[in-house]
Amino acid sequence: MHDTLKRRIRFAPPQSLGKKLEITERDIAVFNAIHRHGHLPTNYLFPYSGRKDFNDFQHRLTDLFNEGYLMRPAEQFNNFHARYQFITYDLTKKSEALITPSKYLKRTDPFVHRLMGACVMSSMEMCLDAAALKFVGRHDILSRHDSSMRLEISPKALIPDELFGIGYGDSHRFFAVEIDRATEPIHRTTDQTDFGKKLVGYIEVMERRLFEEWGIPKLMVLTVTTNETRKNSLMEEMHQLDPKLSKRFLFKTLPTFGSPWKIPPILNDILDGWDSAHGKFDLSKE
Repeated sequence: MHDTLKRRIRFAPPQSLGKKLEITERDIAVFNAIHRHGHLPTNYLFPYSGRKDFNDFQHRLTDLFNEGYLMRPAEQFNNFHARYQFITYDLTKKSEALITPSKYLKRTDPFVHRLMGACVMSSMEMCLDAAALKFVGRHDILSRHDSSMRLEISPKALIPDELFGIGYGDSHRFFAVEIDRATEPIHRTTDQTDFGKKLVGYIEVMERRLFEEWGIPKLMVLTVTTNETRKNSLMEEMHQLDPKLSKRFLFKTLPTFGSPWKIPPILNDILDGWDSAHGKFDLSKE
C-alpha cells in the first residue's frame, strides 16, 4: 500500500508480493535476537544482521514483513513519534518455526515496557561483546536447573523483568533488572502494586538467598527509570530500607522512554554511570 507520492505506508498491513525468500543465517540471527530480548527496532536489529548497508537491511526487513516472517506490533503506531522513528519488529509463527524457542523467554508485559527492556538488554549484550566480556542471558541461567523466574516471597511472588549475568573471565556477576516507566508510585496506601514493595521484595530475596534457586551465588539489582528525580527518589528509598544492602541496588535513567516515548539510539553507555547510594558503578569492571 502506497501514499499519493508512491511511498509505502508504514502503518499498512503486510502485502505479499509472492517473493520466494531464501532465509539466510543473517535472518536467523535477527530472529534469535528478537526472541532473546523481545521486539526490537530496526536500528537495534541491524548489528545482529551482519549486513553493512543499513538501507539494504531495511528493505530486507520489509520483505520479511510482507512475506509473513516478521510483524510490526500495532501499539508502536499509537505514539506521537510514530511517523518519524524506526519501525519495531516482532516474530510470527512462521519465523518462530525456524528457531529453537526457549520456554524461559516468554514475556507478557505491555508493549512499551517490553520495548524499553529490549533496548536496554540488547544494548547490554552488544556493549559487553564490544568490551570482550560475556553476556549470560536469562535462558542460559534458568535452563541449567530448569528454574522459574518466579520467586515465592510474602505476601506476593517476585518476578524480575529480566535476569542476566556478566562473565569476567573466571568470575561472574548476576543481575535482576527492573524496567520502571514511572507509571506506578513508590508508595501506595492500598494493596495495589508500587515500586517500594518490589524493593522490599528484593531485600527478602537477598536475606533468604532465594536467588540460589536460579543457580547463582549472589545477586545485584539494576533499575532503569525515565528521569533523574524518580531515580534519586528510588535510590533514597532503597537506602532507607536497608543501608547495607543498598550498595547492591544500582539505578540509571533512560529519558526517551518517558511520555511520549521515543526509540533511543543503541545505549553505548549502558555499562557505566550506574548510581547507588554508595556512589558510581561500572558494570565493565570486575
